[in-house]
Amino acid sequence: MLVSAGALVYIANYTGDCLNFGLAVEWAKTEGLKVESVVLGEDCALLGTDGSVGRRGMADVEGILKLITGELAEQGKSLSELVATSKKLLSCLATYGVGLTACSVPGSGPLFKIGDDEMELGLGVHGEAGIKRVKFESINVGTETVQWMLKSIIKTLNLGSGDDVVVLINNLGGSSQLEQWLVAGEVHKQLFDFFVTLPETFEPHIMTSFEMAGIQVSVLNITGPDKAEWLRCLDAKTDAPAWPGSPLSVQTCLKEAPPPVDMGASLSSEECEKLKKCLEAVAKALILNVNKLNELDSTCGDGDTGTTLQRVGQAVLQDLEELPLANPFNLFKKLSSLAEESMGGTSGALYSLLLAKAGMVFEAENQVIDANTWGRALRGAISGTLYYSTAKPGDRTMFDALLPACEEFESHKISTNQEALTALEAAVKAAKQGCEKTCRMKARLGRASYVDPKLVKDVDAGAYAVTVWLEALYNELIS
Repeated sequence: MLVSAGALVYIANYTGDCLNFGLAVEWAKTEGLKVESVVLGEDCALLGTDGSVGRRGMADVEGILKLITGELAEQGKSLSELVATSKKLLSCLATYGVGLTACSVPGSGPLFKIGDDEMELGLGVHGEAGIKRVKFESINVGTETVQWMLKSIIKTLNLGSGDDVVVLINNLGGSSQLEQWLVAGEVHKQLFDFFVTLPETFEPHIMTSFEMAGIQVSVLNITGPDKAEWLRCLDAKTDAPAWPGSPLSVQTCLKEAPPPVDMGASLSSEECEKLKKCLEAVAKALILNVNKLNELDSTCGDGDTGTTLQRVGQAVLQDLEELPLANPFNLFKKLSSLAEESMGGTSGALYSLLLAKAGMVFEAENQVIDANTWGRALRGAISGTLYYSTAKPGDRTMFDALLPACEEFESHKISTNQEALTALEAAVKAAKQGCEKTCRMKARLGRASYVDPKLVKDVDAGAYAVTVWLEALYNELIS
């Protein structure tokens, strides 16, 4: 969403979305743009379950929320005001989804199978698993389903008699309009029976999935001083193409990006040669360890961590002679792009974010680049990436090796090259110790969180990868 004071990016709360769109935000900042982001999540089905990810983004990401803040942007509200309003709206929103069929990926068929007499409760917008699957055991299944959904929504929003709400009933794509309107009628009836007032109700196809039969009910509690303004915004004219009655969108032409401009301090020719050798050593180490990393990832992931890191290693070696080594800011920006393009997926977004945030430390002009500067770059990379990730120490991730290494390096007083090497050696040792501890941790993020911990006997592949490239860096510097 563009505003006169900058740009506001809405990110649906899914790990891949948070990392990849977070990367886009950070890239925009490196171009000098004023950008803020808000992670959207109003799903109330999974509240109270074990996990660190939080509430998923659902239909209101594209519906009520964007309509209100979009109109406020048209009125000239500042970026900070739009961020504050977005967060306030999120605290007043709750969504619950149900599905009768799974969504399909073109060419691959349905993602999973739901029986003809079954319904998935609390599923996500693209077929992500819900909290339970139930059979149709009553002719009043529609009434009972809406009761189940509204029970969770009312509890989440703490709705009471006399409250005013706006309701959005989103068709997930494969339900008929008749089914959608029957649900809408039941929602109206049950909320009125609960003595809740409905000033507005919307029934669009606002966020859909291919061949997925299902409905999402979203409720916005507008009770309070913002009621009149929010309703005015909802009733304002919009050209959003997916909103009922809106015109078709018109594709715009994108301008070619300008060439990069050197920013921040520069390195000497001697420092550039040393940096080039370090990058080459790290890349070769990642390629050399491809099988070991794949093996570590095979018991609790896709078994491709090594292959993924091998690709970025190969990309670095291929572009090594063309990298802007003299300007660390642009160097890390280029490395971030290589990681994103060559790795892909969550790992690519993680490393791309790490590299982009590391580079921003070198943005200041006329600064002295020494070992302490590189330490600040490592800290900036970690802090910036954790801002978009829900990972914490002990979650069995790469950060269980990376954070101890950073903290150990920072604990050393560094004023000479030898002291820098001593600090780096200690950091490598701390990373290895942190990595070793992951074999006794329960994974709380990603695919590994679904695997029985008893089946995972070895260290985390991502944490081990950190020890690989960190040790390769140290060995090159002492050679």
